[in-house]
Amino acid sequence: MGIYLNTGNEQLEVQKMAYKEFIMELQKKLEEKKQELDYSKMAFFEDGATSTDEKELSIIRETNIKYHKMESDVLNGDYIILHQIKGKREQVCRFDCRQLYQMYEEGGWSAVWEQIVDSIEFSKKFMEIGIIDLIEKNEYGSLKDKLFIRPLNFNNHRFELKNHIYRRVGDMALVLYILVSDENDGNRHDVMSVKMPKSSMQAWGIEEEEVWENALINTYIMAPPRMYLNPMDLANPPYHKGAFMALNSDIASLPPLSVPTVTTTAQINGAIAMFYPGVMKRIAELFGDDYYIAFTGTSEARLHKKGTVQPRNILMRIKQMNKTFDPSETLSNKVYLYETANQKMRQLEL
Repeated sequence: MGIYLNTGNEQLEVQKMAYKEFIMELQKKLEEKKQELDYSKMAFFEDGATSTDEKELSIIRETNIKYHKMESDVLNGDYIILHQIKGKREQVCRFDCRQLYQMYEEGGWSAVWEQIVDSIEFSKKFMEIGIIDLIEKNEYGSLKDKLFIRPLNFNNHRFELKNHIYRRVGDMALVLYILVSDENDGNRHDVMSVKMPKSSMQAWGIEEEEVWENALINTYIMAPPRMYLNPMDLANPPYHKGAFMALNSDIASLPPLSVPTVTTTAQINGAIAMFYPGVMKRIAELFGDDYYIAFTGTSEARLHKKGTVQPRNILMRIKQMNKTFDPSETLSNKVYLYETANQKMRQLEL
């Protein structure tokens, strides 16, 4: 689906339309396109809004957590909410008006509609798959092959994790997810997933350790670990390249000054590879010593043999990278050390 409302004088229009006018015009256009966009109802929540209605208050709370990493019953920012209803299931699409206005200033209405349509299509697909219905049935057997683990920065997600299953590792969280869909056409890799609620784990009556181990095995199968000695190898490598955990791997040792990158075949959320069984220990064997771990994003970790670089220098590079890239890709703001003596990774306080 594509909706484009370009005008011959779009650039002039962008210059003239103020933020408040944009919000009013956006609501008008959304109402005109209601049938085409296929949503049930629209609501506008203004900055500072609160409500005595429990459903509306829930939307305000969730929006603050999702967009601002804060808990509050008073909305921070202006948002348009589109409700989609399918049978007894209702889904909401949230749109940050400031963000849409910025898109409008940079690319006109076509940029705004591209964002809105993509979000609505994603939401529709999510509802059609019916994963929420599957979760609510509380049948472990139906979900166990869909469970996987994803690494997130704990501080950036601490509020939304309260009702979900995760394990804390320093300033990171390993979070239990359910895979909704995984599509890769060679040009674009789209993964849809949802966090596993604590209530489901309680309803299953199965030990958390068993569920966690199963999810970790699933994750390993979905995305086996890889190590690349040259950053250029990260660009579309063949499947077998960098398979350092394989019995016939051509990576038998690591030069002291090498800075290998550890990720997965999928690379998306590839930093989870460091937490696969045996991976940290195997890397220590390859280095022949302890080593520093820099989680330079959710997709990868970079390693330095102990004694080859000062950990403060590694920390400085991590902070520089975190400032450069999208905050959603940040995994850690710390340096970690794997010690062969106790076969454990610990966070360094620098």
